[in-house]
Parts: sequence; C-alpha cells; structure tokens
Amino acid sequence: MNGIIVINKEKGATSHQVVQSVRNMFTGVKAGHSGTLDPMATGVLPVCLGKATRIVEYIIELPKTYRAEVVLGVTTDTEDAAGQITGQSVVPNLDREKIEQIFSDFTGTIEQLPPYYSAVKYQGKALYHWTRQGREVPRQVRSAQIYKINLIDYNQEQKPHLIFEVQCSRGTYVRTLAVDIGEAIGCGAHLSALSREAVGPLLLDNSLSLEKVRQLVEAGRTEEVILPMDIALMHLPGLKLEDRQVMALKNGQLVDIDQYDLLEEIREKTPLRIYDSEHQFKALASLDDAEDTLRLKTLKFLAD
Repeated sequence: MNGIIVINKEKGATSHQVVQSVRNMFTGVKAGHSGTLDPMATGVLPVCLGKATRIVEYIIELPKTYRAEVVLGVTTDTEDAAGQITGQSVVPNLDREKIEQIFSDFTGTIEQLPPYYSAVKYQGKALYHWTRQGREVPRQVRSAQIYKINLIDYNQEQKPHLIFEVQCSRGTYVRTLAVDIGEAIGCGAHLSALSREAVGPLLLDNSLSLEKVRQLVEAGRTEEVILPMDIALMHLPGLKLEDRQVMALKNGQLVDIDQYDLLEEIREKTPLRIYDSEHQFKALASLDDAEDTLRLKTLKFLAD
C-alpha cells in the first residue's frame, strides 16, 4: 500500500501522534509525515505510506502556505499563545498601507533566529531541552525564503490583531516571522493561531480529518483516502519509457534514451518522474553524466 494521505491535523495533536494513528489503521505498513506541525497548529500534514516514505525528502522541499493570526502588543517566551507573557506594549495606529509596507520588507530571503522552544539541535539536543533547563545556549541564524505574504485582516480594537497568509520555504518559523513583524511595527507580537493551508499541491481543501480517514478505511473505501505518490512530485519533469527500459531501471541498469529535446528542461541531477507505457508511475531517475551518451540511472524505484 503506497501513497499519501493528506491529514487535516487538529489543534493539540502532535505530528507523531497523527502518524501513529495512521499506522494503527494500516497495520504493517510503513508511515511517516513529511514536515512537522507544532501541536498548536492545524492543517495540512501529509502522511506517506509504504514506498511513498522514500519521497519524503522531496515533499519537505515543497513551498508551504500558512494562515497566521497574530496578537500585537503582547510578547511571550515561546513566541506563541502557549507561552508565558513576557511583555506588553501599546500598539501604534496602523492602516493597511503601513502593514503591507512592513510585509514587503519581509519578502524574499530573510534571516531568522530559531525560537528557544524549537527542535533545532545544539550539542545533539533540541533547543527546547536546554530552555526547559533554564540554560540559554547559542542559536545559529538561518536563512528562509518568503515567496509572498498577504494581509487578510487587521483589527485595531480590543485585542489588536492581524491575520496574514504567507507562502514560504522549508525551515521558516512563522512564530518568529510574527515576532519580527511585531518588532517592525514597534509593539512586539506573538502568534496566536496557525493553519497550514498547503504543502505544494497538497491542499487543506482536499484534506481529511483523522476521524474521516478512519471511517472511510473501516468502510472499505481506502481509494478515497490514499493519493498516488507522484501527485506531490509534479514539479519534477516526467518521462514515459518503454516497459523494457522501466524493467532495466528496476534492475539497477543504466538506460539509453534518445529524447534529446528534453535536455533543456532537465536540469543537471534533477530527478525525473518515470512512467511505463501505460503511464503508471514507477520510479525517480536522473541523468548519468559519466559518459557522453544520454543515459538514465535509477534514484528510487517506487513501484511494487
């Protein structure tokens, strides 16, 4: 059983708990998630089954889209609503134009300090381990890409808050982004709610709750739950081969091809999606540049 289940993770559950629940539904089948969501966060958590666990490294690299709610004027030690309040400030008068100008300053390559309550390692242990011991340890600045950030709503009254949607790269801390935006406004802030709306082409609108997955599996409607694994690989070039060529790749042999018109599309070392004569997804392969001949070599054979 190979494929991807797009889970709509509920608030409070850990990503590991979600994966364990899926494992319990599919006894004996390997399962793993492709990108952790904090317990307070909700939304898209892709869970890979069977041989799809071998493409997690590619899913992790897909851009993510989040919907973030931010409380202005209040900071916390965890940078989100789960922490203790560490400061409060008056929120200056803001309008949409001012907020969007601040957002534009965070578009592109940004640098972030990982939160003290995060899984980033220091001397082999997560930062949260040291923080809970009361130790402040060095943190390494990390780069992230913000592809776009859009203001959804802003409310100056009562608990001042704003809501934005951000599309970003792997490794972006939306908590830290919220804090940095608060600092740019001049009042501090913390993340009060977070929903992952998409991981590449895997959308929240097409996700299922764990309970819905359980109901469908128990009803024998597994085909409505599991998506084909190549749905998450459509950003990679695809190539249809003859069945004998696919079999050669399965056996670890180099395969000569003559589609020289693909060379401009295929970047060096970029994996290709390989399909058989019936357009069934079979493998990931790359160009072998050991000789002048155009050849493919197997990266991962993913079919039974």
